[in-house]
Amino acid sequence: MRIKSLKQTYIFFTFVTMSNSRYNYYDPEFNPEEAQGNSLLILITGDTFSFSVIQLESGKVLVWGEQYPIDELVTPASLKQILAADYNSVKIGIQSLSFTIVPDELFEREKLTQYGQFLDKDADDVLLVNKLDAQNYVVFKIDPATAAAVSANFNLDLVYFAGKAWIAGVNFSRPYNQPLYIHIEGDFLQLLYCNEGRLRFYNTFEFSNPDEVMYYTIMVANELGLNLDATSVILSGDISIADRKIHRINDLLPKVYFNQNHVVTLPEGFISHQILMLAGLSLCESLVVN
Repeated sequence: MRIKSLKQTYIFFTFVTMSNSRYNYYDPEFNPEEAQGNSLLILITGDTFSFSVIQLESGKVLVWGEQYPIDELVTPASLKQILAADYNSVKIGIQSLSFTIVPDELFEREKLTQYGQFLDKDADDVLLVNKLDAQNYVVFKIDPATAAAVSANFNLDLVYFAGKAWIAGVNFSRPYNQPLYIHIEGDFLQLLYCNEGRLRFYNTFEFSNPDEVMYYTIMVANELGLNLDATSVILSGDISIADRKIHRINDLLPKVYFNQNHVVTLPEGFISHQILMLAGLSLCESLVVN
């Protein structure tokens, strides 16, 4: 069975072309000098970031850009007006491969350093903690270069574990019966499985080819005792139907679908699964405990 999707058409309004950086969309209604009533969402993956400006009252996407070098956060050039605007809120998600999940009943704030010992942490790495979901905390690290890039113009208190944003986007609506969720952003693969509303598995892997995507999917399914012939696999992220990253999954598994959750209101022709994790930052409220 091939991946099912609501739409296969894309509309791109490209106002800026710098290397691979691009505005996917810029609504002429948005004025950086009058940014109150809007939220700035930033998602950092490795040495690049994507961002979106969301109108809080309507949930409407006003601006959406991708593949900007992280140096743009330190010394803004093409995004200077957007990043410096006075928003109601700013939320920054950071992908981290080094984290540990601690159940609520075991979490103690004063033991943060001890939790950090479970991570592959260098002396200069920055240790942060978020409330991951209703039952768990996540302790994660960010490297000093990323921390410095964020701190140049923002506060680290605005930082969220990127997986938290994705999980929030997944939980926004769950029409499927206990599926295996997969999110692909750059070279990062995230897998999530919940049972009866509780987290049973979450992890992030770095991959380099479609075979590794399939390998990690099968490995996790086997660990969970899932029959992939009977389990829905729900995809999201920076992927499309034609993307070779998901060819193996699409060719070999019978129940593969794109996530259809609409966390924000997108312009006509845009695909909701491609902005799910970034949009999920808008659902991350008051649970950060840095």
